[in-house]
Amino acid sequence: MSAWSEVGSKNMRQIITACAICSVMALSLFSEKLLAQGGEILPADVRVVIDVSGSMKQNDPDNLRQPAVELLVQLLPEGSKAGIWAFGRYINMLVPHREVTEQWKRDATKLSAEINSVGLYTNIGEALEKATYDYDRPNPGYQTSVILLTDGMVDIDKDPQKNQQEWRRLVDEVLPRLEQSGYKVHTVALSENADTALMDKLALGTDGLSEVAKSADDLMKIFLRIFDQAAPSEQVPLEGNTFLVDSSIEEFTALIFPQPGSEPTRLLAPDDTEYRFDQEVADANWYRTDEYDLITLQRPLEGEWRVLADLDPDSRVTVVSNLNLLVKPLPTNLFSEQIVDLSVLFQEQNKTVTDADFLRLLSIEGNVDHTESSEHWDRPLSEGEPPVNGIYSDKLDMFVEEGRYQVTVNVDGKSFQRQFKHNITVRQPFAVDLSKEVNAGREQQLLTVRAHGGLVDPVNTQVVARIKAPDGRSSIKPLQLTPKDEWELIVEPEIEGTYQIRLRVSGEDRNGESFNFDPGMQSFQYPSDGNPFAQMEEPEVVEPEPVPEPEPVIEEPVVEEMVEETVEEEAAEPEAEAEESSWPLYVGLGVGNLLIIGLAVFAYRMVMGSGKGDSIKELEEAVAEAETESEEAEKPLEEGAPEVDSPAPEMQAISEVEPIEEDMGMETMPLDDGLDLSSDEVTNKELDVDDEQVAEELLAGLEEPEGDLDSDDTEAADAMDDVLEGFSLDDFAPDSLEDEADDEDEPKS
Repeated sequence: MSAWSEVGSKNMRQIITACAICSVMALSLFSEKLLAQGGEILPADVRVVIDVSGSMKQNDPDNLRQPAVELLVQLLPEGSKAGIWAFGRYINMLVPHREVTEQWKRDATKLSAEINSVGLYTNIGEALEKATYDYDRPNPGYQTSVILLTDGMVDIDKDPQKNQQEWRRLVDEVLPRLEQSGYKVHTVALSENADTALMDKLALGTDGLSEVAKSADDLMKIFLRIFDQAAPSEQVPLEGNTFLVDSSIEEFTALIFPQPGSEPTRLLAPDDTEYRFDQEVADANWYRTDEYDLITLQRPLEGEWRVLADLDPDSRVTVVSNLNLLVKPLPTNLFSEQIVDLSVLFQEQNKTVTDADFLRLLSIEGNVDHTESSEHWDRPLSEGEPPVNGIYSDKLDMFVEEGRYQVTVNVDGKSFQRQFKHNITVRQPFAVDLSKEVNAGREQQLLTVRAHGGLVDPVNTQVVARIKAPDGRSSIKPLQLTPKDEWELIVEPEIEGTYQIRLRVSGEDRNGESFNFDPGMQSFQYPSDGNPFAQMEEPEVVEPEPVPEPEPVIEEPVVEEMVEETVEEEAAEPEAEAEESSWPLYVGLGVGNLLIIGLAVFAYRMVMGSGKGDSIKELEEAVAEAETESEEAEKPLEEGAPEVDSPAPEMQAISEVEPIEEDMGMETMPLDDGLDLSSDEVTNKELDVDDEQVAEELLAGLEEPEGDLDSDDTEAADAMDDVLEGFSLDDFAPDSLEDEADDEDEPKS
C-alpha cells in the first residue's frame, strides 16, 4: 500500500465514522431509551408505492406484483397502518391509508387485483410525495416505511431535460424531507434498466433496503425481507419442521413456503390433531395461494407443533406473546469495518425482566451469517452472571466484506424459545463499476464511480484514475462528474493485454471535512474476448434472396407501343426537372462572378489612386446591378409552383469559388504539452510515465494543478501572450482618412 492510500484509509475512516454517527445516532438514542424504560416497539406504518407503467408488461408479464402485495397485506398485524398507491403518469391511492383491520385486509386484497401495466410514464417523485403526504407532521407513535417498486427511471416527459430536472428535484428536495421526517424508503428495482443509482440514494439516504429483483419470481422473497425490516415481529425457531409453543403465546402465524411438488401443507398439534386447509377450525384462519400457506391460530395448544410439508428455508413462525424478546434496532446499511452494538432484553407484560433466577435459565446467542461467502460467527451473550439491568450486550465487528449479512438472536428458555432476525447490507463508501462498450467498432471501457450514502459532497469531490497499460506505461486522467452525481471516464485501450486502474477519491463531506479514499485496484482484459482481430472482422454480408424470374406474358403490339411511349415520357420528365432545378445554380454563379468582378474593379481603382468615393459608388452600382439581375431571374419561380426555399444550390455555387487565404506573416508558436488540471483539455490528456514511482508522485500531486507547468512552459506561454498583444490590424491601415484625402488633393506631377 502506498503512502497516500494509507493516509486515504485513515481519512476515510473519519467519513465512515461520521456516516455511522449520522445514520444511527437518532436510532440509538431512541432505542437506548426504549430498552432502559421497557417501552413497546412502535407499530408499523407501511406505504406501498407500485409502478404500473407499460414497461411492466415485459418485466412482470405474470403480474407477480399482485400476489407479492397480497402477501404483505396478509402479514400486516392489526393495529398497524398501511396504504397502497399505484403510479404511472398519474398517482392513484389504490387502497386507502388507514389502520389495518380485517375489513381493511379484505378490501386491500380485492383492490390489489387492479394492479396492472397501463401507465405512460414513471412519475417516481410525485408518487413518493403523495404517499408521504404527512411528512410535515409525522406521527411519533408509528415506525413509518415506504416500499417503492419500479422497473424504470424518472420519466415524466418526452423532454430529457425535464426528466433530469425532476431527478434533481427528487434528490435535492424530496429525499431530504423524507430523511428529516424519519421515513425509511425501501426500494425494489424490477429491471436492469431501472435507475439503481437513484434507488440506492433513496434507500441509503433513509437507511432502507435497496433490492434488485433479477426476475419477477424473486419479488415474493424480496417483499418478505423488506416486510421484516418495515414491521419486525417476534419469531420462534422453526427447526426440523417443528416449533415450540409455550403458555405465554396467545397466537402464532405460520408462513409456509412449500417446495415445488410438495404435498399440501398440514399442521400436526401436540395432541396429534391434524389441521388442513379444507376443514373448519375454531380460532383458526388458513389463507392459501399457489406460492404459500399462511396459517394463524389463536390460543394454540402448548407443546411441539409439526409442519407436514417440504419446507423452503424462508418459512417462519411469528408469535404474539406477553413474554417478548426485544432487540435494539439495528442499522440496515453499513460501510465496511463498521462495528454494531447488539443489545437484547426480555419483557413480560411490557416490563423489562431483571429477575436473576429467570435470566440464569436463558441461553442467548447471537449468530451472524455472510450470505455470499457462507461465513458464520457465533457470539454467546448469556455467559457469566446475568446483567443487573437485564440488557445483554456485545459488539459485532465482522462486517468487513461487502454483501448481505443476517443477524440472528436465538433464545432458549427451556420451556420456551424465541428468535429474532435482521438483514444488514455492507458496502464500500464508493461503488466502482467497469462496463464494456463498443463505439464506432472499437471496444472501450466505461469507468463509473458512485458514492454510497448522502454525506459526500459531489461538487467538492474529485476522482482521479491512474491507468497502467500492458507495456508498463501509465497515464493519469480525472473522472468527470455527471448530472446524476456519478464520476465517469471512458478508457480507450490500444495495446492487447491486461489494464490496471488505480483510483483515488479526495474531497469534502457535507460537514466540510476533507477525506481521501482508495477504492482498490480495478482491471480489465483487452480485447475482452481474447481475439485481437475481433474488431477488424467485417460484418457478415447477407446476400439477397434471388428474385424468381417472372413468367413470360404475351402482350399485343398496341399495348407494347403504349408502354414504350409511357416509359419514354417518364424518362424525359427527370431531364426536364434536372434542367429546371439547375437554373438557380447558374444564377448563383453569375451573381458570384459579378461580385468578384466588382471587388476586382474596386481593388484596381484603389491601387491606381482613383477617388475613394467613386470606387465605393461604382462598387455599389455593380452590386445593385447584380441584385437586379438576380431578382429578375427569380420571377419565373414566383409565377410557377409555390415558392420553396432552396438555399442549398446557392451555397453550392458560392462554395466553388476559391476562398481568399489570409496570411498574417507570422507563425503561431506551439505551446509545450503540459498538464493543467484547471483547463477543460485535461479530460483527454494523458501523461505517459515509464517509471511507476514517477506516476505515484504525479498522482499525489494532482491536487495542486498550478504547479504542473514548469518554468520553460510558463515562459513560452508568456512570450506567446506578448506577441498576440502586440499584434493589431491597425498596423496595416493608413494613419488617418484625412491623410489619405490630403494625398489625393495634391497635384499630379
